[in-house]
Amino acid sequence: MSNEEEKTSVLGKFLEKNIKVIGGLIAVLIVFVIVAVVGSSIKTKAAEKGLSQVDAIEYTFKKDADDISAEDFKAKQDAALSELEALASKGGIVGVRANMLKAEILFEQKNYDASRSAWLKAADAKKSAYTAPLCYYNAAICSENLNDLEGAVSGYEKAISSKDFYLIDHAYFSLGRVNEAKGDLEKAVAAYEKIEAIHSGSRWANLAKDRIIAINSTKAE
Repeated sequence: MSNEEEKTSVLGKFLEKNIKVIGGLIAVLIVFVIVAVVGSSIKTKAAEKGLSQVDAIEYTFKKDADDISAEDFKAKQDAALSELEALASKGGIVGVRANMLKAEILFEQKNYDASRSAWLKAADAKKSAYTAPLCYYNAAICSENLNDLEGAVSGYEKAISSKDFYLIDHAYFSLGRVNEAKGDLEKAVAAYEKIEAIHSGSRWANLAKDRIIAINSTKAE
């Protein structure tokens, strides 16, 4: 018997002897794949349902908003916030969208503390999402309205940690401005200079240059 024939014979005996075990393993793998696919499908459908609910709430809230009294608009805001409560407790993209809409409404009501909490919850619901830096940015604005400069610095720093954030110039400028208000001029200048390094000659870079000149003039006095 040749080596090839011998190997084939050994393999055949192994398969014959362990066919039940191998068959069981294959069955387990098939079940695992089915469960994973079904689970993914359920999650997708649940997310689609959740997003549809958020969209419906937003549509109802904004529909004819410009043509009603302040009292009626406040009632619509409160109704939307109530309907969003359950959705805002969810994770993933549904939690992101629900908390962002909730945060917007609370900001309009000048409830900056609750709005900041909603923005931060939206960011935490899906930190890898492109919306996360925007949520941190808006949370920082809420902090400024609450005169919480440390919170504002934290929010702006988290926002600029994403290089793809489309408001990064404005975020750096705001970070510089808040550090100026805190009296930390070195960090303010560092933030302003970063804008020039990223987008030289932009509107925000030019404004930042003006602030650097003003800071240096103050130091020279």
